[in-house]
Amino acid sequence: MQDIITEINSSRGSSFSVYPNPLKGEVYIDCKTEIPNASCEVFDLKGHLIVGNKNLSIKNTISFTSFPSGMYTIKVRDDNEVVIKKFLKL
Repeated sequence: MQDIITEINSSRGSSFSVYPNPLKGEVYIDCKTEIPNASCEVFDLKGHLIVGNKNLSIKNTISFTSFPSGMYTIKVRDDNEVVIKKFLKL
């Protein structure tokens, strides 16, 4: 289901950019415009929430320096859209 949401949002043009992938230290989440109620969540491979951030601004940074190497899922959402991406931390 998560892959379907990502594919749908990627095909229609997302309001969010999430990069780089793979990452070493930080991930960046950019919103095209100021979006009320935008938030993000980071999950580990087991599905545990490890970071939550409400009220995203236009430019956002999440540090992964204290997290071990591996795969993570980032979910960015607002009232109209959900973008889910998997990331590899080196």
